[in-house]
Amino acid sequence: MQTAEVGRVVAGRYMLSAVIGHGGMGVVWRARDELLSRDVAVKEMIWPPYLTDQERQSACRRATREAQVAARLTHRNVIRVFDIVEDGCPWIVMELLPYRSLLDVIEEDGPLTPAEAAHVGLQILAALRAAHAAGIVHRDVKPANILIGPDDRAVLTDFGIAWAADVQAATTVGVLIGSPSYIAPERARGGHSGAQGDLWGLGASLYTAVEGHPPFERANALASITAVVADELAPATHAGPLWPVLSGLLRKDPDRRLDADEAERLLRGVSAAPAYVASPAAPSPRRSQSSLAAAIGSAALAVLAAGSAAVGLGVTSSSQNQPATSAVVAPPSAPSTHPATASARPSTPASPHTTARTSPTRASHPYVSYNPNPESRHGHGDSESVKGQGQGDDDQS
Repeated sequence: MQTAEVGRVVAGRYMLSAVIGHGGMGVVWRARDELLSRDVAVKEMIWPPYLTDQERQSACRRATREAQVAARLTHRNVIRVFDIVEDGCPWIVMELLPYRSLLDVIEEDGPLTPAEAAHVGLQILAALRAAHAAGIVHRDVKPANILIGPDDRAVLTDFGIAWAADVQAATTVGVLIGSPSYIAPERARGGHSGAQGDLWGLGASLYTAVEGHPPFERANALASITAVVADELAPATHAGPLWPVLSGLLRKDPDRRLDADEAERLLRGVSAAPAYVASPAAPSPRRSQSSLAAAIGSAALAVLAAGSAAVGLGVTSSSQNQPATSAVVAPPSAPSTHPATASARPSTPASPHTTARTSPTRASHPYVSYNPNPESRHGHGDSESVKGQGQGDDDQS
C-alpha cells in the first residue's frame, strides 16, 4: 500500500526504517531524524482510490491543516507534532510513543475497571480541555486514538479530521468523516458538532473501556449510525459508579450532555472510589419500530443522498500486512446485543518495551468491529469516510 520504501530519506532528513501502522488514508513509519539523532513517527498521507484529483488536493490541504492545528497544542496528554514536510505528499512528523492504544489494551488484557477507566477519562478530558481552549475540536475521539503508557499516561493522538474555529473550513458534499460507532448524534444527522461532540466520543470510549464493546456498534456502518441516532443506551453491566458519567456523556441532545466541569467532578469521584464488583448482566433495551423508522430516515438523510455508501476502512497493524479496502454499506440491520464481559485484568504494569501483553486470566469478550482489519498498534488510526450527504471539513476549490 505504501508508496515509500525502507531506507528512503524524506525531505533530506527523516530516514524511514519500518512501517508501524497503515490504513486507507495514511501509513505511519518509524523513522530516524538524522539532523537531531532521534526516532520519530512519520505519517505518510495516502488517499483512497475513489477520491478525485480535486478531493486529493483538498485532502492534502486538510493534512497540512492537521499538523498546524496539532502543533499548536503543548500538553502532556496530547501527541506532539514536530514538523510537516512536503516530499511528493504531506509528511507529518510526530513524537514516537511505544505505547499501545486503549483499543489494544481492551482486546489484549480485557476491559478496564471503572476506576481505571476514570483515570484514563480524566487525562483525555484534560487533553480535550486544552484543545477546546485553543479553538480546536478533535472530532474522532475513540479508543484507537488514545495511547496508554506503562506509567498509566494517556495520550490523545491523530487530529486527522480536526478543525480549528479560526480557520475557515469548507464542506465536501457527500462525505461524512468519522468512526460510526463514536460519531455524535448531531453529526450523524448531518448537523454541526463542536466540543460537546468530543465529550460524546469520550463517553463512548469509556463505555467501550469497561464493557469491551462500543455502546452503539452494529453489523455495519449505516446500522451503527442509525443506532447512534435512535437507539437507547444499553445498560453498562460493568460500569458500576462510572454509569452516571457514561449516561450523562451519551445523552443524544448535546444541550443536555454533561459539560467538562461536571464530567471531571464525577470522574474524580470514581477514580478515588474503592474497587467495584460487577453485578449480573441486564438485558439490553429494544428499539421501537417508530424509533427505528425515524432513525433510518434521519441517518439516510445525513449519509445516503445518492442511495449508497462507501466506507474507507481504518488503520491496520503492520503485522497483519493487509491492504485497506472499501466496502458498500448495507441497509441497517437489527441491533445486536453484547453479552457481559469479564473485567479481570492483570495488576502487573506493562514494560515500556512491551507492545503486547496477554493474560492467562483474561476472559474472551465480544468486541466485534465493523472494520475487519484491527486498528493500528501505534494508535494513529484513520477514520471511516461514509459517502452520502454528511458534512466533512475538507477545503473545496
